[in-house]
Formats: sequence, C-alpha cells, structure tokens
Amino acid sequence: MLSPKRNNKNSFNTKKLKKIKEKYAPNYSLLIVVLLFLVFGLLMIFSASAVIAFLYNDGDTFYFFKRQILWIIIGGVVAYGLYKLPIDKLRKASIYILIVTLVMMIYLVPEAIFKIDMPFVDTINGATRWINLGLLSIQPSEIAKFAVVLASASWFTLSAKSKASIGAWIKKKENSPIYFSILTLGYKFLPFLIIGAIIGLILIQKDLDTLVIIVLIFISMFYVSNNSRKTTFATIFLLSISAIMGLIATLSVNFRKSRFEAFLQILFFGEPSDTSKRGDSFQVWNGLVALGLGGVIGVGYGQSRQKLFYLQEAAYTDSIFTIIGEEFGLLGTLGVILGFLIIFSLGLKIAKEAPDKFQSLLAIGITSWITIQAFLNIAANLALIPFGGMPLPFLTYGGSNTIMILAGIGLLLNISKKKKTLKLH
Repeated sequence: MLSPKRNNKNSFNTKKLKKIKEKYAPNYSLLIVVLLFLVFGLLMIFSASAVIAFLYNDGDTFYFFKRQILWIIIGGVVAYGLYKLPIDKLRKASIYILIVTLVMMIYLVPEAIFKIDMPFVDTINGATRWINLGLLSIQPSEIAKFAVVLASASWFTLSAKSKASIGAWIKKKENSPIYFSILTLGYKFLPFLIIGAIIGLILIQKDLDTLVIIVLIFISMFYVSNNSRKTTFATIFLLSISAIMGLIATLSVNFRKSRFEAFLQILFFGEPSDTSKRGDSFQVWNGLVALGLGGVIGVGYGQSRQKLFYLQEAAYTDSIFTIIGEEFGLLGTLGVILGFLIIFSLGLKIAKEAPDKFQSLLAIGITSWITIQAFLNIAANLALIPFGGMPLPFLTYGGSNTIMILAGIGLLLNISKKKKTLKLH
C-alpha cells in the first residue's frame, strides 16, 4: 500500500514543479534577427568610420564604434525595462510620455525660430533638433515616433464606454456654444490635432524625413484600427493630403528643392549635372558610385574607397547602406533587405497573435516604424526617392535613434510573450 502513495506524492510534486517552471518567452526569432543586425551594424560602423575617427579624434579609430556600443547598452537596458513592464501600465503612461515629448520639442522652438540661445540646445547645419545632456544628445523627434505609436494605439482602442463618458462631460458645457463646439471638435479629432502639433514642431526643426515617417506610422495605425469603408476613404484622403503637403514643404525650402531637382535629374537622365555632383547630390551620387563599385559580391570588408573622403560622416550614418553595398555587393544589400522583411513578417505575426486590440495596434505601429524607416532610407540611397537624412535602423551610428528603436523592439518582444512550460527530465 505504501508504493502507490509514494507514486501519488511524486506525481503531485512533479506537477507542482512543472507549474513553477512555467515561464513567458518572447519571440526568439525576432530577438535573433535584431541581435544579428546590431552586431553587423557595429562591424560596418567601425569599417565606415575608422579613418575619419583617426583623423578627427586624436587617432582613436574605435571612437564611433565604442560610442555605438554605449548607445546599444543604454537601448538594451531600456528595451529590457519595456519587455518586463506590464502593458497596462504603459498604456496609462502613454499620455504622459506624449506630453513630455511635446514639451521637449517646444523647448527647441525659441532657438529654432527666434535664434535665442537656449541652454543645452544644439543647432547643427542650421537645424535645431538636439538637447545636449553631455554624454548623450537627445533628439525629441526620435522620441516622438515612440510617443505617437503609444498614444495612437491608446486612442484608437479607447472603449465605447470611455468615449461615452468623455462625450457626457462635453455635453455639460452646452451652455456655452463656442466652448462646446471647440470641445466637441477637439474630442472627435484629438489624435489628428496632436499629430498636427507634432508636424508643426518638426517642421520648425527642418526635419522633413522624420515627419514623413511619423505621418506614415500614424496613417498605418489609423487604417488598421477600424476595418471599414469609411476608414479606407479617410486613409486615402490623409495620404493624398500628406503627399501634397510634403511636396509643398519640399519645394518651399531651397535645399530641399535642390535635392528634389537632383533626384529628378538622376531619375530621367541617369545622373545629375556636374555642378550638382559637387553640391546637392554629392552624397547620393557618391553612394550610387559605391553601390556600383561593389558589384555582386563586393570589394571586401574594410576595403571601401567611397567611405574615405567622398561620403565622410555620411558613410557611417545616413549612407551606411551604400558602404554595405560596396564592401559586400548586391548579396550584402539583399541580405539587409531580407532581414527587414523578416522583421516585418514577424511583427505582423506578433500583431495578429496579440491578446488584445491595444497590443495588436502597438505591434503594428512599431513594425511600421522600423520597416518604413528602413525602406525609405534604402530607397533614398538607391535614388528611388529624394535623398533625406533618415537613419537605417540597427545599422546607422547614432544615440537617440538606436535607443528608441531598441525601446520599440523591447515593447514588441513584450507583446510577443507566450506561456511556455519547461519539461522536466
């Protein structure tokens, strides 16, 4: 009679241990692809920046390489924090994150418009976009991408009950027709008003490329949020208006207009004018030369010539894709494109399997952010669209961009978490 009891007891203990061993695991495929990108990005940043770093940083060829490692470490800590943070808490904090982001962007306005020397604000090449904290320069427009994703997901999934309570509060103000009208319009179009404010603040910073990314992220989330014919027509309208406004913004500023003209010259004639090659199209043209020199298999790691004095700092920032093309050829660039397509596919899978609509929209927003930014950068370097200044996720050198992209990945991994039971042997 003792033997069955021991078996029952052992069976109970095993079940208890199995229960203890249940854990939530993220999407490891996404994690592996991101880690591979980060390692490859470090190698390419070193290759593309070593000579420039040696010349301008007291012979320290590892200057940009070491700083990028620092950004990755900071971004990794932020990503881990967001991976562990309960999604509900993040949803409640979304409005505060948005407000803080808007305050930081507003802080740049006095120097950007009125040329008032503001503490901690940096203006580089005529653009006022950075808050300098010494070790790290924060670019609020990069944080705005993350804030827009959070706020949009929160608003688009606001329950009917919550919207009804807001509407009831507004109706109490009916005694004042003007006040009531303002509140009603603000309530109905709040997300669009917020995006409008962000658009205005980013235009002041002369950062049209970031603006395009944010608008496309918002429109993607808006379209997915409600599967209806009305939403489809509204999305087409928003895209049309955005395209018109983008063209106006491009043609109304001289340096953007010159870049657009250089793009048209390459598009219709195969190359820009000789004057443009030495001026507005210098970067994109030398990037195309780098891609041509790379051929199918490339000239070899570290052997790029265009990175030396033809692209300089652009080689390890906005134009790093062309250096990949020169050193690893067509195969290398196709590998990068494939990597982003895998991230896109995994992001959509995570969105589809998310436990609720809020998390699903968050996944859509983050996936749109990373892939839109990546393919716009690649398209610009291939002269398929006018050249801008947007970074290539995971591969481009830079603090704010690296940290915020990794923050997005941490959140995406959080959404992907699934319960898994470890088997006992």
